[in-house]
Amino acid sequence: MKLRKIFGLLAAVIVTLSMTSCHMASPDADEEAVLIEKPWFFGHGGVDADAVSSGLTWCVWSTSVEYFKTVPVRYDESFDDIFSNDNTPLDFNTYINIQIEKGKSPILMKNYGTDWYKNNIQVFYRNKTREQVSRYSPFDLISNREILNRIDSTIIADVKKYVEKLSHDKEFPIIICSVTTGAAHPNKDQMAEMNQTAAAIQAAQTQQRKKEMEQQREAAERQRAIADKAYMNEMNLSAAQFIQLRAWDIIKEKQGANVDVLFNGSVDAIWNIRR
Repeated sequence: MKLRKIFGLLAAVIVTLSMTSCHMASPDADEEAVLIEKPWFFGHGGVDADAVSSGLTWCVWSTSVEYFKTVPVRYDESFDDIFSNDNTPLDFNTYINIQIEKGKSPILMKNYGTDWYKNNIQVFYRNKTREQVSRYSPFDLISNREILNRIDSTIIADVKKYVEKLSHDKEFPIIICSVTTGAAHPNKDQMAEMNQTAAAIQAAQTQQRKKEMEQQREAAERQRAIADKAYMNEMNLSAAQFIQLRAWDIIKEKQGANVDVLFNGSVDAIWNIRR
């Protein structure tokens, strides 16, 4: 009789605890909740096969809840001093978008756990990125979007094959949506060196351009002098006569200007055209 009372009291305590120690699973619209059941005293627990996708679900205190996004999630990776094909160290960012198949978050939880990206995808993704980047020049990695798109296409194909391979042993219910490799940029030391080199190249180009302009002006002046000399000879003009003729040309060219013309080196023979 006493034993029956004890069991009855124990049952009442258990029921009371179960009623007062409940918690709820309440996933957002873009989430699924996975219930992990744990036995109170004996038996087997484990991951509930049915995901909670909407509404509220009450759970006993021994059941834990994990939430998984069912929309594409972006995972960012940063690389410092990754080497191009000529061993130039470059920095850049890349990211991969992955989506969990709806209704299959319990399978993902059971097979790969909550850290499935870190434990199964991250290292492979980073290694494939390094492998692809090391094949191209710094110029292409910095400014050639076509090359970056080619890298993205190769990496996403490799990651998909890798996920398929894992799924042969244990289903891996994820979808690799996209991969985007950002344009690379040199690190601080490399950037300072490149800026210094660029400045030196620009200075040399400016100096060369200035020299070319001076040579062109010299050639033009020389050609004009030859033409003037030929004209003087053709017209049988003396130097003084030619200078007077050029003075009238200047007057015609400078209409509306205030021009002083000095003849025969005499101050008394200055003409002010405007006056």
